[in-house]
Amino acid sequence: MSKLNMLISVIIGSFIGALFGVLFAPDKGEKTRKQLSKKGDEYADAVKSELDDFVKNMQKRYESALKETDEIISKGKSKAEDLKNDVKNAVK
Repeated sequence: MSKLNMLISVIIGSFIGALFGVLFAPDKGEKTRKQLSKKGDEYADAVKSELDDFVKNMQKRYESALKETDEIISKGKSKAEDLKNDVKNAVK
């Protein structure tokens, strides 16, 4: 199981546990709704933070891959130019 799937499972499980805990607590409806709203906000913030981290990580990986690709292309062009020059010199 990937870290992201595990994180999502933990968040969902925690949310469901908190929801059932609040729903079955012997508090008044208004207090229960406030608790649900507060927990929902907390979980939404946690998910947003994890998603932001995930997006930043993917962006760094993309930029790294792009840089490596540019370097490989540059090396390939250089080697092709060297080979072209070697062939020209061999023909002379």
